Amino acid sequence: MRILLLEDHPLNVELFRAILEREGHEVAHEASGLLGRARALAEPFDLILSDIDLPGLDGHSVCRDVRAGGVTCPIVAITAFAGPDEVERGKASGFDLYLTKPIGPQALRRAIDLFKSTADAGR
Repeated sequence: MRILLLEDHPLNVELFRAILEREGHEVAHEASGLLGRARALAEPFDLILSDIDLPGLDGHSVCRDVRAGGVTCPIVAITAFAGPDEVERGKASGFDLYLTKPIGPQALRRAIDLFKSTADAGR
C-alpha cells in the first residue's frame, strides 16, 4: 500500500515508518497539516494516517479538506485524544478509524489490514 503519514513527532515517525516499511508498504511523510493536505490532494494514496495535533492545520481540518477535495481513500486518526466526544468529532470530520497513542506495532498492523483489501481491490 502507498501510505501518507502526517505526524510531527520524530520518534512516532520513526516507529510508524519502520513498522510500515517492514511490512512492505511505501510511506510518504509530511510533518505539518498544510504540507500534508497539499500532498494528499496532489498524489494518490491507498491510506492516510494523520495525527490530530499537527502544526499549521489540525488533523480534523486536513481530513475535512481532503474529503472536500475528492479524496476517498481511508483516513485514520492517530492521536492521544480519543474520548467519546473526540471520536464522534473525528467521524464528522471524515476519519474512518481512530487509533489512540501510544500505538504499538500490532495495533497499527490491524488497522492497516482493515483497509488493505479495499486498496488491493482498487488496483
